Amino acid sequence: MDTMIKEYISIFYICDSMAREDLSIFSKSNGVLLQTCDDFALAKDQIASKRPDLILIETDMDKIEDLKAIFAFSEESKTVIFSIVHAFPDSEKRIKLMDIGIDDILVQPLLMSEIKGKYKVYQTLDDLIQKDIAQEKKVKKGLEDLDKLNDEVKRVKEELYEERTTLNSALKQINQMTLERERLKKEKKIVRENLNENTQGFFDIFCQLIEIRVEKNRGHGARVAHIANFIGEQLKFDEKKLDDLGKAAMLHEIGLLFIPEKILQKKEEQRSTYEKDLFIQYPVKGADLLSHCSEFENATQIIRSLNEKSDGTGSPEGLKRRYIPLSARILAGADVFDSLKEQKGVNSLEIFLERLEEFSGSRLDPNIVSWLEKYAVLHMGSDAYQVKGVGVHQLEPGMTLGTAIFTNTGTKLFSVNTLLTPDAIDKIKKYNREYPVDETVYIRA
Repeated sequence: MDTMIKEYISIFYICDSMAREDLSIFSKSNGVLLQTCDDFALAKDQIASKRPDLILIETDMDKIEDLKAIFAFSEESKTVIFSIVHAFPDSEKRIKLMDIGIDDILVQPLLMSEIKGKYKVYQTLDDLIQKDIAQEKKVKKGLEDLDKLNDEVKRVKEELYEERTTLNSALKQINQMTLERERLKKEKKIVRENLNENTQGFFDIFCQLIEIRVEKNRGHGARVAHIANFIGEQLKFDEKKLDDLGKAAMLHEIGLLFIPEKILQKKEEQRSTYEKDLFIQYPVKGADLLSHCSEFENATQIIRSLNEKSDGTGSPEGLKRRYIPLSARILAGADVFDSLKEQKGVNSLEIFLERLEEFSGSRLDPNIVSWLEKYAVLHMGSDAYQVKGVGVHQLEPGMTLGTAIFTNTGTKLFSVNTLLTPDAIDKIKKYNREYPVDETVYIRA
């Protein structure tokens, strides 16, 4: 890109006498601002104050050397100096002029186009020099930055090497920890298997002790477990809760081991008040024994509440209805169910269901009684007592209930063997809208 010339070139014209060429070409119309000086002694100070773009010197070769101070200033300020001569000098004089500090030579007569052309060359050259200097500074700065970057890269490499070394060490430790963890997992698995075997062993021993020492009716624990499992499944118990409920059912009489044999063999009506209290408290005694084994922790809590009653008159805390743990309510119902079958006079399913309903709301949770009745008709039915399940909206007058009907709040609407009338069916449907009954109603087939 060409260097742009200023609108006006300021020229300082130095000569050793007032006799000079016509200076009319140095006019504003030619783009020049001219100042003249014929006193070499004052020239430097005037140049320093005016700071012209171009200095023209017209004097003899011998006197040019007297202007060394001007040359020194022009070199410092980058001012262009031309020497005006009347004849083009020989090579020796040209070299001498260049050594003194003259940039170029103008031969009389002067032409403004020549002056401007040569000035433009030197101005362009100066611009190029300045750009070169600036570029050189940039290159130098870039090299310095590159050196810094190289130093930083070197430092980062050293840090990365240290971090890689640390990471490798950490990975080795992690690998060792992983191997150790796998070893511990295997050991833990073995310990767990041994613990499970030992727990199962204790469980089997306790069950056998109860069978041999306590139960007059062998298989009571297994039957209670079967009944409790049926209800737990209907209530969507998960596998762990069903397992805990089963353990509690099999071991619920372990507290009877603490009752002396003599008292244990007595009939209920023969026992003293003290002896009856022993029987009331046996679930707590059994729970305290099982509490020493963490694997029976949940079963322990179920057994502890076995003698709580739905009406709040039970022990050990006198809890009522929903405040009694659900699994304990189920276990109590299953225990009563299996014991009731052996009572004198219970010789038919009809009588059994009627006697079972007597426990509803007092000893047992009505909702549990409802499930017990369903279990009874499904597992104890015979040719003489057959039932079928229908929906609430399928009930018709003349049907006989095979089980009692309870709402989900435990309210008993009708007992077993109730003959349904239109009013009874309306009542069932009305309650079902507010307090739903079970989806399936069992009626005598």
